[in-house]
Amino acid sequence: MWGLLAVVALLWPARTAGLLDGLPLESSMANAVLVGVVFPSLLWFHPRFLRARPVRAAILALLAWKAIGAAALTPDGWCVRFEPQRPLVKDAASIVPHSWDVRADWRSDDPGCSAIVRRAYKGLGEFPVWFFNLPPPNDSWPDPLDRPPGARTGMIVSGFIDAAREGLLQFEFTTDMNASAFIDGTRVEGAANLAPGIHHVRVEAMLTGDRWRFEPRWNGGDLWRSRGVLATLKRPSRVDEMLRPWGRWLVTVLAGGLILTWVASMFARIGSPPVIAWILGASAGLGGLAATNHLEVARWCVAGLAGAALVPVPVRLRNVFGAFALVGIPWLALIVVANTDHIAHFTWYTSGSDFWMYQRFGYRIVMQGYWLEGGTKQFYFQPFYRWVSGVLHLLFGDSSAGEFFWEGGCFLVSALLAFFLTKASSGFRCGLIAAAITLAVVALGAPWGLIGRGLSEITSAGFIYLGAFMALRSRRGSLLWAAAAGVLASLAFYTRLNNLPMAGAIALFAMSARVPLREFSRQLLTSLKPKAKAGAWRTRIAWRTVLVVPAVLGVGLLCFAWRNWHFNGVFSVFYGTQRNTLALWQPGMSLGAVMATWLDSVLMVLTVHDPPVFDWKSLPVSGGAVVALLAVLGVPRLRYVPALPVCFFLVGISAAFVARGWTYQGRFSVHVIAITCALMVMGVERLLRQSAPSADPYNPRT
Repeated sequence: MWGLLAVVALLWPARTAGLLDGLPLESSMANAVLVGVVFPSLLWFHPRFLRARPVRAAILALLAWKAIGAAALTPDGWCVRFEPQRPLVKDAASIVPHSWDVRADWRSDDPGCSAIVRRAYKGLGEFPVWFFNLPPPNDSWPDPLDRPPGARTGMIVSGFIDAAREGLLQFEFTTDMNASAFIDGTRVEGAANLAPGIHHVRVEAMLTGDRWRFEPRWNGGDLWRSRGVLATLKRPSRVDEMLRPWGRWLVTVLAGGLILTWVASMFARIGSPPVIAWILGASAGLGGLAATNHLEVARWCVAGLAGAALVPVPVRLRNVFGAFALVGIPWLALIVVANTDHIAHFTWYTSGSDFWMYQRFGYRIVMQGYWLEGGTKQFYFQPFYRWVSGVLHLLFGDSSAGEFFWEGGCFLVSALLAFFLTKASSGFRCGLIAAAITLAVVALGAPWGLIGRGLSEITSAGFIYLGAFMALRSRRGSLLWAAAAGVLASLAFYTRLNNLPMAGAIALFAMSARVPLREFSRQLLTSLKPKAKAGAWRTRIAWRTVLVVPAVLGVGLLCFAWRNWHFNGVFSVFYGTQRNTLALWQPGMSLGAVMATWLDSVLMVLTVHDPPVFDWKSLPVSGGAVVALLAVLGVPRLRYVPALPVCFFLVGISAAFVARGWTYQGRFSVHVIAITCALMVMGVERLLRQSAPSADPYNPRT
């Protein structure tokens, strides 16, 4: 409950502008990073902080103040309304488009305000005009008149300014804007001296070309950061005069104090000087390289995170939390710093590409209310990522920074599962190496170019690996964890239909991560005999997880099929998709031709290249696949690799025998990168282990 209250308190848009004023998170860099990245990480990995009474008091105080502000204060900022000269949006009730700004009229069919402006717009990319990614409304491709510089778009800005003393109000425009400013109904030429008091401001512009600038200034400084003057959506009241002088800083103090104290508490929990020194050093190194335009070097340095295995780590930190601290925090630092330039800047999406389609569908879902339809009646493009992209825009605004942070987090989840599986078999230090190698394969190879691009593969893999964690937790926890694993399995399938086998394989995590494949196979064959007793591996299975995960996934499939029946009259989960086009076994093909396509498809996945080519940076993926194959064949030492990761990989790679896509290098390998990296590390450790693994196959080395 307190975690949910913290989410509401931090995301609720504040009426007053500040560093941490809630949605949309692109309003400031601090807001995007602290609330968009740091807060979710703390909520997941250090929730015990919420048990303290002062923390709960701070959450309630923040909620109470935002509620008071919502009832009594006039919102900061001015209303900006865009009026395109050509229709942009399919089935729109009005010519006026929405920006991704929940502070404006985002739930209205005919918005009075497309967005709320609280900062200067110094270039086209900073204007809240993401909607230029939408046209045309006939599902075709945009022509030159649909987007700048060919488009003509009216812009009206209106609001009030409350000056404590006399000052000079200036507007900086460009000639492409054809703008006029009015103060209290009187047109002004660029600047006007204002007497103390409240004045109405209105700007009318016709946006042409692509060189735009809208920067109001007060006495030569940025209006939005100036003292002694307020810019509000409506005429401020006496209540504003009473509460604003001190209340506008209260949100920043409460929210910032909450998050920073939470960070300090997490580091106090870590408590180990060598571990903290490694975290700070690795994060500063990766982040510093990215900040100084040495991103390529920073990507190579991700492999250096394997050096965390040399750090002396207390026993209490030899777990997933410790792996997150040692490897995850530096990785997130790199992801954040490398993509800060996307904050408060919208992205132009290439017409006709998959990610352009997902963005258009996301707008139709969230802003136009087609939540069940999902943008189209048939899912020729993968389904669920369109919902994900829409919700991320709802959180972060026009910016695509949320997609970069989200997908960087998805890769981190998969790396942490690689850590967990490897630790269970080969010990903590090998687990850290597996996590670091997973992230290194991503950073150095083709998957790096997929982060934030707006495709479905990374999100689907993130759901799969997070679902695996839920299934693992259900082994000793509540039945709700197993249900959560089933829900995530369903979402993984919705996001990428090809991943249905691997989504279903989440149920495998009902089994112990330590049972060797040799023991599993031997006892499985023994159990098939009449009157056979349950083997050790069977007693280690959480049967409720085995039953609940597939049951929930089955319900998810039924709901998906019902949705297709509702819109298309066909009860099927694959109707309208590219299944028949991408299927490897086409009518009339010979067995030899089918086997050749199978080989090509599998090699494409394992080499992380299309067409398949050798790349040493992808060796952990192909190496892990070789370990799994040799383990199945019973090669000495490798046959003691745990059965769980081997089976999970084999199910995951099975999709490569069914269908094969194309374009976007590395996209079809994303779901197996983490599990193959874990298998490779486990296989190497088994080969290098001095003592015979059969001595105690269930006990990992430390």
